[in-house]
Amino acid sequence: MLKRMGRRLLSLLAPLFLFAVAACSSDASPSDALTGGVPYDGGGAHDASDARSSTPPPPPSDGGTVLPPADGGTTVDAGPPTPQGCVTDVSAGDHVYTCNGLKVDARIPAACEAPGCGLILELHGDTGTGLLMDGHVTLRDRGQANGFVVLAPTGPPFGGQPGSTWSSSNDASLVAMVQTFASVFRVNAKKIHVAGFSRGGFVTWRLICDHSDLFASASPGGAGDGTNFGEETCFTAGRAPTRKMPILLLMGRTDASVGYASMTTIRDAAIQAYGVTGPTTLAQDASYRHDQWTAAGGLVFETLDHAYETVSPGPWDTAKGHCIPGSPSDPQAPQYAIPCKLPNAFVWGEEIMKFFLAHPMP
Repeated sequence: MLKRMGRRLLSLLAPLFLFAVAACSSDASPSDALTGGVPYDGGGAHDASDARSSTPPPPPSDGGTVLPPADGGTTVDAGPPTPQGCVTDVSAGDHVYTCNGLKVDARIPAACEAPGCGLILELHGDTGTGLLMDGHVTLRDRGQANGFVVLAPTGPPFGGQPGSTWSSSNDASLVAMVQTFASVFRVNAKKIHVAGFSRGGFVTWRLICDHSDLFASASPGGAGDGTNFGEETCFTAGRAPTRKMPILLLMGRTDASVGYASMTTIRDAAIQAYGVTGPTTLAQDASYRHDQWTAAGGLVFETLDHAYETVSPGPWDTAKGHCIPGSPSDPQAPQYAIPCKLPNAFVWGEEIMKFFLAHPMP
């Protein structure tokens, strides 16, 4: 039994091991002068093909079946998922795991007990948690409806302040976490995505650069060039992803925590590195623009550029444009109160899901 499990694990993980571990960078925070007095939160066509493995697994001995591939690939064991590593409970529903010391709130849709679902990693910013982040973008609900396992981890404590943070030293653990869940639930390797806001957005930029063979597409928000924030991000210092993955960037024009200039800098660097042309405006009104740059082969780079701000008076009112459009969370909550004041013309969580569905890995 152990031999069979080992062979299946190796076959499933083979396409996911081709990544390099991100280099560590400082997680120092800028002064209150840069954050407006707010604790720095600087880092924040659906493919239905079956999940693949590099070699055919042996026939299951646990009553499962072996599915024939729909696209000429190798067969996939359709038996129930098997616990592995930190994934100790493989039943459908909401679970809390501990992976490499990180709390992980995960939702496993019933449909994802069978192979072929996607997977989304969502990352909070400073003072946040996995559940608080999901409260703003509701990706667990959206994943439930669209066939995605969703992981909402919580980072290490934020230096005596409420909630948690991230640093580059956590990147390898996050990648290993994704790798483990992808193996256990036999997800489609073409449908693994990452989204993050603020400090989690800076992590997302690093994952774009360092793990473009793992993530199909990405949506960073409220995070840009990390030069002034002790963050090493993508499209700076000669860094670029080895595969040009589609990106959807959320940008607040009056962002007082990270700054609009930081995001325009990384936007322009990405456009140049990708060789995309545009933009074409997909939608707009007086308060936002949805722009798209494109290149041959279906590559896209998109921005949601908005003028929305946090509620004033409120616990995060000085963050201004450092907010999440369409968030249903309480704008007066004592922790991580970063919804944009309603009404908003778009919902970032909805746009993230639409983008991920439209951009599986080729």
